[in-house]
Amino acid sequence: MEEILNKENPLIEIEIDWYKKAALLGKSFFIVVKKQKNRDEIFVSGEVGKIIGWNEQQVIDQKGKLFSLIHRDDAVQIIKKNNDFISSKITTAEFQYRILSHGKTEKWIKERVSVERNKKGSITSSLSLFTDVTEFYNQIIDLQKSENTLRETCEGKDKFINILSHDLRAPFTSILGFAEILINEPNLPLKDKNEYLNYILEASQNQLEFINYLLDWSRLRTGSLKIEPQRLKITGLIYNCVSTLTGNAMRKGIDIKVVAADNLFVQADERLLKQVLLNLLTNAIKFSFENSSIEVSAEQFNEKQVEFIIQDSGVGLSGEEQQKIFSIESSFSSVGTKGETGTGLGLALVREIIEKHGGEIWLYSEEGKGTEFHFTLPLPSNRILVIGSEAATNKQLDAILENNFEEFEIIHAENGYEALNIISEKIPTLVLANHQMPLMTGLQFIESTKKESNAIQFPTIIMLHLNEMEQRQAYIMQGVKHFLHLPLQEEELLYTLKSTLN
Repeated sequence: MEEILNKENPLIEIEIDWYKKAALLGKSFFIVVKKQKNRDEIFVSGEVGKIIGWNEQQVIDQKGKLFSLIHRDDAVQIIKKNNDFISSKITTAEFQYRILSHGKTEKWIKERVSVERNKKGSITSSLSLFTDVTEFYNQIIDLQKSENTLRETCEGKDKFINILSHDLRAPFTSILGFAEILINEPNLPLKDKNEYLNYILEASQNQLEFINYLLDWSRLRTGSLKIEPQRLKITGLIYNCVSTLTGNAMRKGIDIKVVAADNLFVQADERLLKQVLLNLLTNAIKFSFENSSIEVSAEQFNEKQVEFIIQDSGVGLSGEEQQKIFSIESSFSSVGTKGETGTGLGLALVREIIEKHGGEIWLYSEEGKGTEFHFTLPLPSNRILVIGSEAATNKQLDAILENNFEEFEIIHAENGYEALNIISEKIPTLVLANHQMPLMTGLQFIESTKKESNAIQFPTIIMLHLNEMEQRQAYIMQGVKHFLHLPLQEEELLYTLKSTLN
């Protein structure tokens, strides 16, 4: 380096100090090239190793020098620009490109080059500063991605508003038309009046359902609708939904079969899961032929999930309809086999609910042969958390629980604060808590678990001594339904546990 610097070179004398200072910042290195008849004299600053992983001599020994390390997608363009610069008469230039470091990772480099030319315009010496601008470029890429995402979101919202405006407005044309007829024609036959009134009622109900679906979907997307998962018995939930729709099914002579183990449970928000099942069952009835059957089944899918299947042998879906069916932006509504109408929004809400629970939904369908909807939801944790019990009570509880509920893991917490930390990692299947325990009472523990929600997310049994019975009402006001007396009686404990867990 000193040998190069000592030779007369105005360019280097002016700029070398500035380049040295820039290189010392840790994000830059520089290369000096002095043209000679036999071979070029080259100096590479030591900072090169920190930036691209190659040391000075390795860079010099590279065939093509630094050009050989340029990313192949950038190489052709940069070589062309460099050749144009060499053949020109200008003395400074800037290039930006990706370079492959020693570890084959990409680095964005900004090269600033200054050259000295002879009277013929040929370059006699050059001084190049290479600055690592990877972080800057990554920020630009992230901003571009965010911009694209925002643009897609805005376009989606515009499209959604157009669809929403059409779907909200369309039924009112007919509703207003029939209402005007009923008002202006008092002598209209009773049969026609009833027909028009039934249409107004049905259209109004559909619009109300449409708005409710829309509100729930929006609240789920924005996080304002909190999911409150709890351990739910699957058969009870399915039969409850089937019972609600029995009238709809009977009018079409449809038989609904339920296939699910009685001891199968799921961890989900009860209201939202009912909404999923009712929506899928309503669709199955709507698109089933008369005197056919629908099967609702549930079984363990893997170690962590339960799979639900709602299967019909109705009209089925075309390939194009299957692509659109879960999207709110491309929602559509088809008429059922007996002219039933719908909102077209239900399945978009169903997907949102299932995904918010950490599950997935998919379907198999063939036109004229029916449809199967499959979705998964998480299994309960099968953990019983015992809080604040005395050693003797803990020993008694462990013995009874291990003998009668061997599928459950028993976890102990000395106080409410420790219990809150355990719950934050994984919601237990059941909590057994003393009213009086270290650091906080059972009531304070319940209030703490409800800060993020309006409901208790797991069944809770409070253990009370006889002189604490006046506290029951305060617990009931907080949503607690189950209590045990201390000292524990095995028969009462087993009865309460079984009724709570089942």
